Amino acid sequence: MRSKTFFRSKYIATVISIFSLVAFGFYSNEARKEVYFLCGNYGAGDSLEHVVKQLNTVNLSEYKVENFEQGKRITHSSKLNFHLVGCNIQFTPEEKVVSVSYG
Repeated sequence: MRSKTFFRSKYIATVISIFSLVAFGFYSNEARKEVYFLCGNYGAGDSLEHVVKQLNTVNLSEYKVENFEQGKRITHSSKLNFHLVGCNIQFTPEEKVVSVSYG
């Protein structure tokens, strides 16, 4: 009788683990697509205000703005992808996009 309970518990734990991995994989992929889609919307000459307005719509990723002497840089990535998937958006001192790079 005890062995049936053990196997049932093991089965339930296995099913929950598999479901959790599938759910994590799904959300991780959605976060990756969110980063690539949003960064693909920007090109040279876009304003910082326009970029930030779109980035404020993110659900599964995050961004940060850094100030440099040459201008600003926005780094956009996701914790769901352990920040391995991301993009950098470089701005001029006039707050216009210079370049967008993935990495």
